[in-house]
Amino acid sequence: DPDVDGLSNLEEQSLGTDPQSDDTDDDGLSDAVEDGGGEFISVTQTGTDPLNADTDGDGLSDGVENPLLDFVDANQPGTDPNNADTDGDFLGDSVEILDGRDPTVPEDLDPIAGVLLADFDNPQVPYDAQGVRTAGFLAQQVVDDGPTGSYYHLLDGGEGDAGNYLSFDAPADTTGWKTAQFSMDYRADRVAADGWHIAFLDIPTHGDTGVVRAGSNGFADAEERGLFSNSIGVGFRTFNGTNATVNYDGQQSNDIPYEQQQGSWGSVEVVLQKSSEGNVLLDAKIFPEIGLLGVGQPVVSNYLMEGVALEQFRMQIGGRTGGASMDLDVDNLVLNVFRAGEGDNDGDGLADLWENKFDLSTDDDGSIDPNNGPNGDPDGDGLTNLEENALGTSPIDDDSDGDGYKDAVEDGGGTFVSLSKTGTSPLNPDTDDDGLLDGVENPLVDFVDADQPGTDPNNPDSDDDGFKDGIEIAAGSDPTSGDAITVGGDGVIADFDLSGEKYAEEALRNAPIVGLQAPEGDSDGNFYQLLETVGSAGNYISFESSEDYTGWESFSFQMDYLSTEMQADGFGINFLDTEVHGDSGAVKVLSEEENALIDNSFGVGFKTFQSTEASITWNGIDVSGRLPFTLTNDKWASIGIDVDRDPITKTALVDVTVYDAPDRQGIAENVYTDFEVEGMTLEDFRVQLEGRTGGSAMNFSIDNLKLIVDGSGGGNSGIVINSVTREVVNGSVSVTITWNSREGQTYSVLASEDLALGDLTLWDELDDGVQATVGADVTSFTESGLPLDTKTRFYIVRIPE
Repeated sequence: DPDVDGLSNLEEQSLGTDPQSDDTDDDGLSDAVEDGGGEFISVTQTGTDPLNADTDGDGLSDGVENPLLDFVDANQPGTDPNNADTDGDFLGDSVEILDGRDPTVPEDLDPIAGVLLADFDNPQVPYDAQGVRTAGFLAQQVVDDGPTGSYYHLLDGGEGDAGNYLSFDAPADTTGWKTAQFSMDYRADRVAADGWHIAFLDIPTHGDTGVVRAGSNGFADAEERGLFSNSIGVGFRTFNGTNATVNYDGQQSNDIPYEQQQGSWGSVEVVLQKSSEGNVLLDAKIFPEIGLLGVGQPVVSNYLMEGVALEQFRMQIGGRTGGASMDLDVDNLVLNVFRAGEGDNDGDGLADLWENKFDLSTDDDGSIDPNNGPNGDPDGDGLTNLEENALGTSPIDDDSDGDGYKDAVEDGGGTFVSLSKTGTSPLNPDTDDDGLLDGVENPLVDFVDADQPGTDPNNPDSDDDGFKDGIEIAAGSDPTSGDAITVGGDGVIADFDLSGEKYAEEALRNAPIVGLQAPEGDSDGNFYQLLETVGSAGNYISFESSEDYTGWESFSFQMDYLSTEMQADGFGINFLDTEVHGDSGAVKVLSEEENALIDNSFGVGFKTFQSTEASITWNGIDVSGRLPFTLTNDKWASIGIDVDRDPITKTALVDVTVYDAPDRQGIAENVYTDFEVEGMTLEDFRVQLEGRTGGSAMNFSIDNLKLIVDGSGGGNSGIVINSVTREVVNGSVSVTITWNSREGQTYSVLASEDLALGDLTLWDELDDGVQATVGADVTSFTESGLPLDTKTRFYIVRIPE
């Protein structure tokens, strides 16, 4: 425990905290007291997240929040660090402190307006519809057969250069408002560009009726940003990645990445909270189901706008398609506005805003219908309305997060006790983020399959073997056993199914690594996502050297790939000189990643922006010029690179072929055939892939990378350990390794509990006289007598010197 915080190094590794810092997130609380249980018990068990300085996202550091103390000021607010609205009055803790009010005492709020602006089935608040760009408009029409009836088709994916609006009249005078909540159901599809906005329009500036075009008063006229004078706008952009912005009077926030659901109906909520000094906190969430149901994705949290003069306002929705386009449908637009006053009309302890949100009566304290009262349980999940209000769960859905466990059993304690006390979060369907729904995980039963994994829903790696439970399930492994994974040979560099591949990941531009993905669609198992639809990415995966290929005469490389939403910019495949670039680690290209230019290395670049063109490179130079190729989209396909080299002149002939199916199957397109590269002096090498998104973006994933090398002269090249098996025999562990062998050859086997890369003096030589099996092309060796707690062991097979 080098930081003396009460957590051992093993515990810190499991939690992800820093063993050299007793307060990893610098919030004023020691890592050991932040137990992550979601409930403040005492100053030694705070329930907070040791990796998040503001667990509840209320703008107050966890270390200053203590609900066992009285409110004094911002340094002693007396608030709960696990609840952004400690007193449950729909004014967040921060906005009440900014306003000089006690955040532990509920404010009285009186509903100004709680109205359905439009459901497009019956007349509601009047609205104006207008298109301000291309005439003709495929969109702008009411369409039947939505999830709840008719809906409005605002943007059409078949139409470029559209700027379409729905602008609602003011339903009431909102002067003096304290809290405003807007929500609507929506569906986005065929998403390419450009996006949409939600605007709270200032009536004194823009009038109480009619469409107001984005960009009034000299702002940018892009509908997806929602810039209006003296007004608040939230923009949801869908071009060059999905990024949101917030603005008041045209002053914008930075880009905020979010995930845009496509093809299915969801919902969006925007909440404004205003202090008496004119400071406004804005929150925006996207939900996967209509009616704000499902687990909400926080897009904007507690964004502060100062000096907001907005009083009387009305609502407007707008969207734009430019050179590319998208579909956007909207329905069930609702606005709730509250001012200071009485916020609990029936006095049942449930705020009117909360009751309106879930269709409970604000005029019935449970005397008429018990389900409307504080002790009601309309969804029958065992939690009262008061308890659901405090937890943030839905009182009309017995499984708020849709994970298979009812809200009442998900106590959030972090420990699975029984099926009636699972320790999981009722607001997160995958509490431990292991790729398995909480509802299928139960550590009290044995492992059977993906439907009964026997895993702990509070622990992403139930057997502590370094692999997440969901990844092990996808690889066909028991996620509760801790047994070693069988390692495949046959020239496989990586299949991402726990086959022992070793690689480095680097993000060398402005976007994060995407990384290993569990199976989905028609993938044949786990796969690796190199790029996603986020702009300005430069991502690398670089594989460690496993053999010495010095003296090679030919090699064949192939990989499967999946490209979707392809716009830009491309990817490269490089064969790195290990003498120059080392046996491991990512090597940055000399220019754009899709050009595959690296000194002392061979590469093939695949450009995908504006056109799809390939190029062959050697020693940092494009030696071929670009040729067109067909990039298969929306299904798995493959690429093959074959090189034959003269051992004397080092002149190489290169073939590059693309296929419209995995594993070099399907229709083949020859991009380069026998392209001559003179003086390719590359000897020992390893493989690297890199990809880039610039102003535009794409999803790009890879799988099943294979490399077969012939004719290499290195003494140990060609030896591949193709299986490792572990079993318990007579109270100890035995490990058997098998490798490809040549009859008459003698082999040496070494082992180590530490990789000890590059220093074989740190390895134990188990046997230097293992004879190849006669009449077979593989040989096996068994090491016996290892302790039962052995979890990590490394082996080398080589030809003795």
